[in-house]
Amino acid sequence: MDQQSLNSTPRLVAQSSPAPFFGNILIRYPTTVSLILLVLLSILAVAMLAQERAKYIESQRYQLLQTLTNYASSLEGMLNSGVVALDSIRSELVLQPETDLSNLDARVALLLHNYPYFRHVAIAPDLVIRYVYPLKGNETVVGVDYRNIPQQLAAIEKTIRLGLPVVAGPVNLLQGGSGLVVRVPVQTSDQKNWGVIAAIIPLESLLERANLPSLQQQYWVGLSGKDGNDQADDLFWGDAELLQTQRVMVDIKLPVGRWQLQASPRHELPLLIGPLQWMALLAAVVIILLCSALLLLLRMAGERERALHTIAFQATYDLLTGLPNRAVFTDSLSRVLKQAQGTQSCLSLMCIDLDEFKQVNESLGHVVGDKLLRAVAERLKLLVGEHDLLARLGGDEFVVASALGNAPEMTELMAEKLVLELAKPVQVGDKLLAVSASIGIAMYPHDGMNHSDLLKHADRAMYAAKQIGRNTYHFYDAAMQKEADRFVHLHNEILKGVQLQQFFLVYQPIYDIGSGAFTKCEALVRWQHPERGLISPLDFISVAERTGAIRPLGHWILQQALIDAKHFCALGLPVQMSVNRSSQEFNVHHVADEWLNMIAAAGLECEQLIFEITESLFMDRISVQQNNIIKLHQHGLQLAIDDFGTGYSALNYLSRYPVNFIKIDKSFIVDVASEDKARALAAVLINMAKVLDVQVVAEGVETKAQLDVLTELGCDFIQGYYFSKPLRADDFIAFVRQSATKTPEEGDY
Repeated sequence: MDQQSLNSTPRLVAQSSPAPFFGNILIRYPTTVSLILLVLLSILAVAMLAQERAKYIESQRYQLLQTLTNYASSLEGMLNSGVVALDSIRSELVLQPETDLSNLDARVALLLHNYPYFRHVAIAPDLVIRYVYPLKGNETVVGVDYRNIPQQLAAIEKTIRLGLPVVAGPVNLLQGGSGLVVRVPVQTSDQKNWGVIAAIIPLESLLERANLPSLQQQYWVGLSGKDGNDQADDLFWGDAELLQTQRVMVDIKLPVGRWQLQASPRHELPLLIGPLQWMALLAAVVIILLCSALLLLLRMAGERERALHTIAFQATYDLLTGLPNRAVFTDSLSRVLKQAQGTQSCLSLMCIDLDEFKQVNESLGHVVGDKLLRAVAERLKLLVGEHDLLARLGGDEFVVASALGNAPEMTELMAEKLVLELAKPVQVGDKLLAVSASIGIAMYPHDGMNHSDLLKHADRAMYAAKQIGRNTYHFYDAAMQKEADRFVHLHNEILKGVQLQQFFLVYQPIYDIGSGAFTKCEALVRWQHPERGLISPLDFISVAERTGAIRPLGHWILQQALIDAKHFCALGLPVQMSVNRSSQEFNVHHVADEWLNMIAAAGLECEQLIFEITESLFMDRISVQQNNIIKLHQHGLQLAIDDFGTGYSALNYLSRYPVNFIKIDKSFIVDVASEDKARALAAVLINMAKVLDVQVVAEGVETKAQLDVLTELGCDFIQGYYFSKPLRADDFIAFVRQSATKTPEEGDY
């Protein structure tokens, strides 16, 4: 506000002020006015207290809702894990309906070890219990016909009718206590009812593992929804007093139906306002009347000062770390560059990016991620020099600018120091987090004369550091610019190639050792460039994935593969087609629905396709990707892990995710017939897959000796040049038809 405004304000107030009118009232009715003001302020105070009490109650209910949601998620996860465990047994029975049930002991024992909530598991083909595990103590159950038990038959008929797992109960157990009965229907491949799998989960131990009884120390807690029915007032576990309170409820989704977890505080909140507080409030009103004007003026002045300070801080500093932001850094860097130009000295610019920050955010949450960024910022403040520029550009990216005079060799020493120090574990609350950093370095004046070029070049050098293994540093060089330009050019060429139909598919047959026939094939993309000729996928797939061109290219590949798959079916070739999918394509919300619609529009069944994905898709644990994977699996589309053994191979994700095949990389196959170590490693991979009920495809098989060894080791499928190179669709059709009259022993492949 300028001086003229300040001088004019009192005059405006004086001209419009109704002071004489209110002055007469105060003189004539002082007591009345005082009482009215007192009553109004008292009412206002009471309303404010009531509002605060309502806010407090609402906040308590919200906290309770959050708590219940966590408990409900835990309980729901345990139940769903049990259903998944039984479903794995169901899958085995569907694939091998004639299997001897006694051979399931090892498989069921493994499941019970991994899922300890089951008391026992029973398998009833044609609704007669023929198998129970563990058998000891349950011998009398074998031979029981569910059709003779009306109270259980209705629930069994329900799960068969729905074709879905059903969680029934709780029911009273003969062994004591109560429990849940999880039933999974089993249908053969031709949709005939084979029978049912049932398992008992003791309710008390399940709730104890979910730590639900601990809530009862502070809250009335209960569970409703017996047999999945929606009956909120019918508790099957918990405190009956809960039904007389204003309770908070959270749904627990079952495969069919739902439960409701309910809770309310055991003790009512106090009213907050009592007689003594009323007297204190009445006495405070007099002081409020005298001080309110002064306090209001002081508050307005203070708020204005704080607002100006906050605006100035937000404009120049990063709120999370307290470091200068990008705008301030670029302005300061421009000034430092002018000084370096005047003194003809050097300057280094380092872009620092944390390597594992994404995993921290995904696994531990953004709150922990923010604390980690603050801790890293504090560490950087101690590492950089007093006159260096330090800022946070955004996300997990920091930048340091250092004036080096005429000693640029100091840059490498500083980069080494930063890499070593940032690799040391960081204490965040009660967690010790290990992260590392990749650093890109650009030098003035060699790599750029202004701040924008230096930042751009340091950023590219940082990505180069990540590509060579992370936890290191890399200097910018001109070749990076050429590589970046090549990427941009190739990206545009790929998009243009998709539009102009320059790509085509070839199909490599996959031999089924069990049936002695070619029952599968892999669709592979090729690029016939009008100027460069035939381009290998090794030269463009990685670029497409890094630039995002993989999405339109992948859409075309799937579309063409579906057209050819439909053509194969029309010719009577029962071939299951395998199509490669990039992890980038799974990042799109609901892309699984789009793919399923494309399959349905082509007139194909999901079972006719296999999607090949990489192990990294399971390692990233990105919810969007995981949701798409699960959606595809639920609709019957099979999944294969490509290049298995070259990345993050582990029993962990193979046992938790819906994987049907693993494809052993060629690097494990090339020496399998000539070196014992290679043979032993292949045997380990194949046996590991067998234990987890996953089939194995060996890639890159080129000799009869390799085929013999892999057959002996129990491999399921063979793919490679021994049988055939990738073929055009018409040549593939001819190959499969001709191979029907030959065997591998004839040597004509």
